[in-house]
Amino acid sequence: MPMRPRLSHCCRDVLGNAGVLRAIAILFLAFVFWQPCGAQQANQEARLGAWMPLSIEQVRDAASLALPRSESTVDAKLLKVTRRPDLEYLLSTIVQRRGSQGLYLYQVEIPSQASYDGQWTWIVAVAARRQEAYELYSFESMGKRADVAAEFNRFASGLSLSLSKSELANFAAFFLETTIPFRPGEVVLDQDTLRESIGRHYFTAYDEAWRSIDAYSRSWHVFLDGETVSELAPRAEIERDGRYRVTMSRVVTAEGAHPQVQQWQLEISPEGNVQVTSMRTILPKAPRWMFYDSPQQINVAPVLP
Repeated sequence: MPMRPRLSHCCRDVLGNAGVLRAIAILFLAFVFWQPCGAQQANQEARLGAWMPLSIEQVRDAASLALPRSESTVDAKLLKVTRRPDLEYLLSTIVQRRGSQGLYLYQVEIPSQASYDGQWTWIVAVAARRQEAYELYSFESMGKRADVAAEFNRFASGLSLSLSKSELANFAAFFLETTIPFRPGEVVLDQDTLRESIGRHYFTAYDEAWRSIDAYSRSWHVFLDGETVSELAPRAEIERDGRYRVTMSRVVTAEGAHPQVQQWQLEISPEGNVQVTSMRTILPKAPRWMFYDSPQQINVAPVLP
């Protein structure tokens, strides 16, 4: 049955040494936030859940420690860190614990001049733990998708979840937004949100309004004519083993290319363990570059692998 989650439109793989890197990041955060024994009242407030948000500099330094060995030489000062309240809100629709209560989400970016792989972006979560320590979860996904999913599942295991069917769309959207961080608000709920995402892409791609409107009107028919457009809303079905099979659609955009819709299938347990079972492009199936010289002529070329 289709579900309409309440989404906010504001919304490398750490290899064999993942445990060591994670331990270093946790020890770093614990050292930074450890309070002297005289701060008994502050400790009591912490135990009650009154956690102070971390500074951008502290998150940046901890995130740099958790980088894979191949990127460990990147100067931490080059990392751009931005707090993501939209993801915190999305998580709060499932877990009544966010912000001052000890769950924070940040976007980390490495500029192209600081990495051989070019610019890349990922999400980190910081969770307050006992003894004034904060634990960092790095959903850095340049490498194997299974590894970032394992890190997400490690994060979810600490949330003590018991997901109902009505919460699955929001949780699946949160998984996609954190482990595959495209621009916020690109999860498709229905034809209206699809129209908004595609229109936003064309208005961003062109400097002039008439070009944006013309390109949008010429390409929108591709999505209207698709037989699967009615199947874009999130869906959840329960399996015999008690896990849920959740289907989500997402608009993918790239500079200079027409937008496409991907369909993701996830298996999610009531405890929040997620496995990606499939991903396929459904509308349009072949990627295409945009060439635009005049409103009378739009040249479209396929994107070669």
